[in-house]
Amino acid sequence: MRFRNSDGRIRVPLALVVGRYFALVLLGTILTVGGPWALLLGAMARGEVLPADWGATHADETISGIASAGSLDSESLPSAYQWAHVSATGNLLSTDMDEETLANVRKSVSSASADETSVRPGPDVSSGSYGQVAAVMLADGTWAAISWDMMPHWADHARDASWPNPQDLWLVSTIIGTFLMVVLVALRAARVLTRKMEPLVAAANAVAADDLDRPAGGSDVAEVDDVLAAMERMRVSLKSSLEEQMASEEARRQRMETLAHELKTPLTLIQGNAELLAADLEGDRLQGEQADEARAILDATHRLDEALIDIISAWREGERDGEGRLEPDADSRG
Repeated sequence: MRFRNSDGRIRVPLALVVGRYFALVLLGTILTVGGPWALLLGAMARGEVLPADWGATHADETISGIASAGSLDSESLPSAYQWAHVSATGNLLSTDMDEETLANVRKSVSSASADETSVRPGPDVSSGSYGQVAAVMLADGTWAAISWDMMPHWADHARDASWPNPQDLWLVSTIIGTFLMVVLVALRAARVLTRKMEPLVAAANAVAADDLDRPAGGSDVAEVDDVLAAMERMRVSLKSSLEEQMASEEARRQRMETLAHELKTPLTLIQGNAELLAADLEGDRLQGEQADEARAILDATHRLDEALIDIISAWREGERDGEGRLEPDADSRG
């Protein structure tokens, strides 16, 4: 494959033209996925977002803090936890847990032995949308329970309650960003490929309009340039063929005009002599076989003249219909 076209411009393979947009999509996907993820990691590093495993990692520490304080201060609990305050018999005092998790807490507390001061259900116990729970007995005999899931949370309670979950926010921003990126790359690719194909469209339109004097031109895309080169060879060949056909038609026209002239000259002479014989017939100067022969000659010259006129007229009419370029012919009798 040549890497330069006829005018010296660099030819780029179509695979490279299309491939760079796939590369743009890949790079854009990395940015649309990695960008929001980097922002999420940055928020975690700054303490604005609690990682997904934060609740499980700090559960023992949080339970120990509640036990040391001897009371449950829901305002001081990290946003990764839901909480509940229940009586020794499992009656609810206050909570922000969902019903399924709360039922698991009540079951754990009511089944605790008298000397147990903290409980955690086993992994086979369902605990609702929040995957794990832990409870500790307070100084007054009531129980404080916390539950957590494996999801990141905003560190700020108000933000965690009103804003979308950080993981959901990252997922939505990634999907929207990737979709917009693909649309923009597709629109850009469509514009560029359309511009690359313009010489091909122009060359095809020129041939369709019988404009065979316009060169097909070139393109910097190798495959398009090859097609344009083939169209240029076709244009040159078609133009040469049409020129040869026009020259042949012109030669035929001249030959027909010459033949018509050569036939008209002796025919005119014969017809003139026949008309003289006709005058003799009218004056009764010819008798018998001579009169019959004179009449036959006169009739034949008239038929031959009419036939010659019909032949020339039919040929010229066919030439007009075939080419559409002939001027109206003069009177064939002239």
